[in-house]
Amino acid sequence: MKRLTALLAATLLTTPALFAEENKVPAMRATPAETRDNVPPEGDRLELMPTKPAQLLPPPAGLPLIPEVPLPTDLPPRGRSTESPIKRRDSVTADAEDAVKQRIRIREAKTKAQREPAVQAEWDRANGLRTDFEKRDALKSYYRLLYGRMIKIDPSLKAPVDTLLQQSLARLEQTKIAPTQPPSAVASGPRSAR
Repeated sequence: MKRLTALLAATLLTTPALFAEENKVPAMRATPAETRDNVPPEGDRLELMPTKPAQLLPPPAGLPLIPEVPLPTDLPPRGRSTESPIKRRDSVTADAEDAVKQRIRIREAKTKAQREPAVQAEWDRANGLRTDFEKRDALKSYYRLLYGRMIKIDPSLKAPVDTLLQQSLARLEQTKIAPTQPPSAVASGPRSAR
């Protein structure tokens, strides 16, 4: 343990000397004018902040870094057509904004359609039925009427409203158990023959 601390101490003591040797600035030869007054002549004096931009960098050799004449920008790109068939978006935010606007328009159309007396009557009829089969059948006609009126209110919403209609009708299908039979088929079934 003592050897380790001695080695560490020796390393730390020699380290500043190593850095000091690296940071030494080589001494410049003094010119005869400097030796008199220890001040370099006006032409040889180096300033900390250059006063002229030309003193910052030497002029470039060969081609300049920045062209004197701007390049023409009206040339079409090589190998590709100028018009893309895909409409490009500036950001994901613009897509999200469009989706929110579309949902707002769908909600407004749905509210207007639900206020119509025929749609309200179909809803009330569907909720007043007693059997599951009749209620599902009435709700299917309600959703078809509701979404049909929404398309009439705002025809630009046809695709998303058709998707909503398909989702609403799919919710009314019986998939976990055997589908219920219409009440007329149940009445004429095997139990009614007894």
